[in-house]
Amino acid sequence: MSPAVGLAAATRPWLWGTAGAIALTLLLLNLVLAVAVHGRRLRQSVRSRREKTFRARVESIMRELDQAGTRDPGRLRQEIASFDELERPIAATMLIERLKPASQAEREHTLDALRAAGAIELLVRSTRRRMPWRRALAIRTLGWAGATETVPLLIERLSDSNRSVREAAVRALGRIGDARALAPLDALFGSPGRVGSGVVYDALVAFGAEAAPTFVRGLRSRVASVRVAACFGVAAVSEPGEARAAVEPLLADAEAPVRGAAAETLRQVGGERVPDGLAAALHDEQPTVRSAAAAALGAYDDPRAVELALAALLDPDRDTAVCAGESLVRLSRSPAAAEAAAAALRRSEGSWPVERAQIFASLGVV
Repeated sequence: MSPAVGLAAATRPWLWGTAGAIALTLLLLNLVLAVAVHGRRLRQSVRSRREKTFRARVESIMRELDQAGTRDPGRLRQEIASFDELERPIAATMLIERLKPASQAEREHTLDALRAAGAIELLVRSTRRRMPWRRALAIRTLGWAGATETVPLLIERLSDSNRSVREAAVRALGRIGDARALAPLDALFGSPGRVGSGVVYDALVAFGAEAAPTFVRGLRSRVASVRVAACFGVAAVSEPGEARAAVEPLLADAEAPVRGAAAETLRQVGGERVPDGLAAALHDEQPTVRSAAAAALGAYDDPRAVELALAALLDPDRDTAVCAGESLVRLSRSPAAAEAAAAALRRSEGSWPVERAQIFASLGVV
C-alpha cells in the first residue's frame, strides 16, 4: 500500500465503509434480479403447461357441444362454471376462433349448446366486469355467437366509459344484425366521436338494405366526414339507381372530400348515362375530385363518356390523366361506347396515359 493510500485510509475510514456498503447493495440487487428472472421464467413455463392442458380440456368441451343429443347440459354447465379468471379469456378466444369460419347453421347449433350449458349467462355477467378488456372480450364473444337475447345489453354497452368496449359493442350488434340496434347505430353514425366512424359504418353495412335510410340521412349531415361515409354506404346497401339519385347532388357539395367521395361512389354504381354533375366535376378546382370523376367515366356505357375522357387526357394533374386513359380502355369494352372508345384510342395513340392504360390492361389490371 502506498503511503498516500494508507494515509487516506487512516484519515477517512468512512470511505471504505461506504464502498463496502455499495458493493453489498449491488450484490444483493444482482441476486434479486436473478431470482426475479428465474421466477418469471418458471411462472411462464408453468402457465404455458397449464394453458396447453386447459386448451385440450376446452377442445373436448367444444366437441361435446357439437354432438347434439349426446351431451349432458348439467355436467357441461358445471364444467364451464368452474373456469377461473385466467381460463375464461382463453376459452372465449378459442370459441371466437371456432365461430369465425363456421356456417350459419353451425353457429346456431353452437349457440343453442352454449345457452343450455349456461355459457351465455356467464358472458353476460362478464360484460359488467371491472376491467375493460374483459368486458370487450365478452361482448365480442356474444357477437360472434349471435346471441339475440343480449341485444338490449349490447345497446347499453354503447354508453360504456371505455372506447374499446363501445366499439366491441358496435361490432357485435353489426354481426348479430338485429333491427333493434339500427336506431342507436344511426345516432352514433350521425354524431361521430365516441366510436370510430369506420366501426359504425361496417356495422351498418352488415344490415344491408335496412341501413339505407341511415346512409341517406347521412348525406344531409352537417359533418363532412359523415357525408363522405354516407356516399359509400348508400352505394353498398342500395340499388344502383337509388344510389345514383341520392349521391349525384353531392357532386356540387361545398367540401372537396365529399365531391370526391360522390364521384367515387358513382364509379362504383355506374350506369348508362353520364350525369351532368360528373361532367362538371372534371373541371373541379381540386385535382382529387377531377381524378375521381375521370375514373368514374369508365363505368358508364355512354358515348359521351368517351369525349369527356379524351379531353381529360390533357388535364395538368397526372392522376386525372391516368384515370382518363384507364376509363377509355374500359369504355372500349362497353356495348354502347365501344366503337367511339376504340376510335378515341386510335386518335390518342402515343399519348402516355393511353399507353400506360393499355399496358396495364394487357396485364389484366385495367
